[in-house]
Amino acid sequence: MILADAWSAVGGIGAVVAAGAALITVGFAWATVREARAARREASDAHKEEMAEQRHALQASTAAHQEQMRERQRALATEIKLQRVVQLERVAEVLTDLADTARAEAIQPPGRSVSDSSGRRLTGIPAVLARLRTAVALLDALGGPNLVAAGKLARQPGGTPPETTRSSAIDALHEIESLARNEERLKLEPPD
Repeated sequence: MILADAWSAVGGIGAVVAAGAALITVGFAWATVREARAARREASDAHKEEMAEQRHALQASTAAHQEQMRERQRALATEIKLQRVVQLERVAEVLTDLADTARAEAIQPPGRSVSDSSGRRLTGIPAVLARLRTAVALLDALGGPNLVAAGKLARQPGGTPPETTRSSAIDALHEIESLARNEERLKLEPPD
């Protein structure tokens, strides 16, 4: 019986030790769960912070891109205005050539061609009028102002007297001068 009591005491001690070990294990498990929760919270906070940084970087990148696009649009608008001004200058040059050609032909009419059996005069005015039509068409294609006088002159019929052509060219040059001072599509803005 003493032996049974001893074994019973050893069994009770073993049970107490097992229960203690179980409690220690449960304590470690709770500590592990708390650490895992803390680690998850930390990882979640780090993820949120990283997402906020990425959102901020995206907003900054988007703002920079939009500003770059606005700058490109301003540059393109300025380039188009500049091209209009250059083309208007070309129209004025052609009109000046036309006025000079018409004046020269009014002073000294061109001779008749020996090879031209129709007896027509050889004149340079039609060639300059063709250049004028092209220059006016290019200005229109660039969205430039409507040159009423130059357009009408470019479509004038053949055989128009040189004095009339010269007068019309001068009127068209006055129209261009007025447009150059007043037309918004031709005004260049100073750089920033």
